[in-house]
Amino acid sequence: MITHPGLIQTAEGIQKLVERLRGKDMVAFDTEFIRETTFFPMVEILQVATDEESWLVDARAFRRKDPRQSGIQPLLDVFQDPKILKIVHAAQGDQECLYTSFGMTARPSLDTAAAASLCGFGEAVGLANLLKGMLNVSIKKGHARTDWSVRPLPEQLEEYAHADVIHLVELARKLLERLERSGRRAWALELSSKWEDEKLYESNPEELAQKLARGGRLDKRGYAALLELVRWREERVRQLNLPRRWVADDNVLVDLAHVRPKDMQHLSAFRGLNKGELKNSGEAILAALDRASHAEDVKLPKFPKPDIPNEAESQVIELMKCFLGILADEHRIASRHLMTTQQLLPILRSGATQRQALVEQGLLSLGAADLVGDELVAFIHGKRALSVNGSSVSVVKVEA
Repeated sequence: MITHPGLIQTAEGIQKLVERLRGKDMVAFDTEFIRETTFFPMVEILQVATDEESWLVDARAFRRKDPRQSGIQPLLDVFQDPKILKIVHAAQGDQECLYTSFGMTARPSLDTAAAASLCGFGEAVGLANLLKGMLNVSIKKGHARTDWSVRPLPEQLEEYAHADVIHLVELARKLLERLERSGRRAWALELSSKWEDEKLYESNPEELAQKLARGGRLDKRGYAALLELVRWREERVRQLNLPRRWVADDNVLVDLAHVRPKDMQHLSAFRGLNKGELKNSGEAILAALDRASHAEDVKLPKFPKPDIPNEAESQVIELMKCFLGILADEHRIASRHLMTTQQLLPILRSGATQRQALVEQGLLSLGAADLVGDELVAFIHGKRALSVNGSSVSVVKVEA
């Protein structure tokens, strides 16, 4: 593997990189970013690799500029080339970085963490453990809190950055071989594509307000105030590029929605807002509360009451968890891809006698139904049992 030294910082460098990527069926990428003191992740380094070569791009040199004018657009075009599969490990953070920095996500993609979870490596296997298990490759750990903004980038950090990406394409090929054999390649690509959705990384004040209102015991006017306050904060944190809690904590917004101060004197006496933000945004906060007070057709969001299993159902659900754990181990798949705990009670109450019924009712995914649907239905209807032998538990058929 050729690891190219130094950081690519010019349009000419990007163009040379893109020429090396053309015609490849897979391109791996990773990002190094800082987020402790900002709202948006601040991308500092963008790592790119093929089977044979690895490069480091100084993302800061291209950040906050129009990609078409900064010179990085040809690389972004590669990241969205439908003929090239982009390989990334634990994709959510990296895809968010691409979107907030350059307004796009990489697609089509394969998240090696998601792929590994379909190959028997557990729920959230780290890259180091996965590389060791699949390729017998060891990489150094311990740079999660590294300051990637330092320039020039020390040689040791260059090595760390390359190490996170140089084996990804080889790893992806090995995982895809296993996925092909088990018939789960399409499933892995479907799971990976979830993080390609740009809407995941956009602000949704309505959803945020609804989450905060769940335990706030707000009336209609209070909820209207909370919604306006959340809208104000979302705009403010983006303007300042600061973490939400630095502008106004969630609890502060809920309390403000309860009290609804009407003037600066009342607002100034409110605990939880720092003086600097009060000085800069006091009038904006009062304006938001005023808009809420005059809002028409205000409706409280409906929060469905949680289904609570009775004592007998709770006992069965515990057995179902154990049963599914055994099936997950047998099929070498993370149990969360079969079903979540929240799905168990509706499945138990469905009365379904065929796996297809569970799919049609939206209680089970098609992939999970094909894999364990028949066994699950048989277990619920008493045709499968758990057998304990010493410290091991197994599934046995129950004779009619």
